[in-house]
Formats: sequence, C-alpha cells, structure tokens
Amino acid sequence: MTIVSCYTNLPMRNFSIFLLLGAHINGFAQADTSKWLRAFPITDYILDLNDSVKVVQVQLPDGHSLKEKQLGLVWGMYNGSKEETVEKGYGKCHLIKADYYYFSIGNNKSGLALKKGDLLYVLMEKTTIHYGFIPKIAAHFIRLQDVYEAPFFDRYTVFAYWDAASEKKTIDSMVADIRFTGQYFLENNPSIDKPINSGDYKGRKTLYVMAECQPADLVKFLDYLLARPRLYAGRDWKLSEIFATWLSEGAPTVIKD
Repeated sequence: MTIVSCYTNLPMRNFSIFLLLGAHINGFAQADTSKWLRAFPITDYILDLNDSVKVVQVQLPDGHSLKEKQLGLVWGMYNGSKEETVEKGYGKCHLIKADYYYFSIGNNKSGLALKKGDLLYVLMEKTTIHYGFIPKIAAHFIRLQDVYEAPFFDRYTVFAYWDAASEKKTIDSMVADIRFTGQYFLENNPSIDKPINSGDYKGRKTLYVMAECQPADLVKFLDYLLARPRLYAGRDWKLSEIFATWLSEGAPTVIKD
C-alpha cells in the first residue's frame, strides 16, 4: 500500500458542463429534467475527416445506446496537467456499428489534440435508479477504488439497478476503507502524516482524521469531488489517497444554499 502519492495539489476550479453545452450547442442542454449528463471515454480510433473535424469512437456495453445525430462534447482527461482538462470540441453521432458509435467532432479551440481516454459527454434518458452520490460520480466516468485497487462500483451497471440500500452499503464500505488506511499508516508509517493547516479540520493531522472518518466526513469530500470533477473525470482513483489529499489541502467544502 502507498499513500505518499496522495499529497499533491488539486487546484479548485468551478465548472458546469450543462452551461458549456448550452453555450456551445444551441438547445443541447436546455432545462431538460428527463435526461442525465454522462461521459464515456473515446477510443484510440481518431481520424481526420477534414482539416478541422475529427472522427472519434466510443464503445458502449450492453444496455447502453446512443442515437444517430445525438450531440456530444469532448473534454480532455486529466493526465498529469490541469491544462489538459479543457473542452476539445463538439459534434454529432454520424454512424453506429453494433456497439461502436462514431462522432464528428469540430470546433476544437484548445490547441490540444484529441486523445484516447478523453471524455465524450452526452445527454441520456433517466432511469428509475436512486440518483445518489455514486451514480453522479460514475456519470463522470470516475471509478473509486479501495486501498487494494478493488472498485467500489461499476461505472456502467449502477445506472441499471442502483437503490438507496446500495448507496448506503457503498458509503459504509468507503468509510471503512478510509479508516483502515489511516490506521494502517499510523501504525506502520506515521512519518508520512501531515498537519491540516486550514478548513474544518485545522489543527488535526490527516491520518488521525482518516482513522476516525465518519460518513459525514466522506459526504463533504464527495460533494467537493462532484463540484470539481475535472481532475478526477475518466480516471481510476484510490479513494483513501484522494481523500487524504483533500484533507491535507484544508478540506475545501461546497457552500450550499
């Protein structure tokens, strides 16, 4: 196990994909309460259609489908630099072959090339699931893992079956993982502990807060993650590491009305 890598700066950056879609694709993100915004990674199939338009491909599993001429917006996936997490253009689905969907993407003004793993955001019909923290996180194609890299949820299937009981069980498992990790390092490598110098946990130490983590502490972090998804979207993360980073950076919280 390692937790040292968690101590990196995570800059805060407000962001609303719905607003961006509304600004760039007329009518795409009107106040349509019948749909959810979801992201899917593009594959390495990236072709030039002409000088300004690229063809990208996404592959979806059973139970997921998109429509021809459906609109989508590509956002860069974080890969070590926050400058990569920018809008990379938008366009429509022009071809469907089995479980592969091809989008013509133009209007890329970022100066950065499209790459495998960048996220295509689309609007999809709502299902009857419990739309709690976990589906909202999965909608950004974020996968949270325990300290042994086992995932807490499947980013696709949560949209088929998720209920309040599943949400509570997963939150409890996450809290247990954070506690276990904090206690493990307190006992085996306490030298990596860091003081928290600001925020709600000011004056305490990171590992001690983790070892005593409560569901309310995790909820604060998940609220933050969902308000600042860009550096997390499309990636696999050990929950204990990014939770520790959040704590050591002052545990910034979301102000709710």
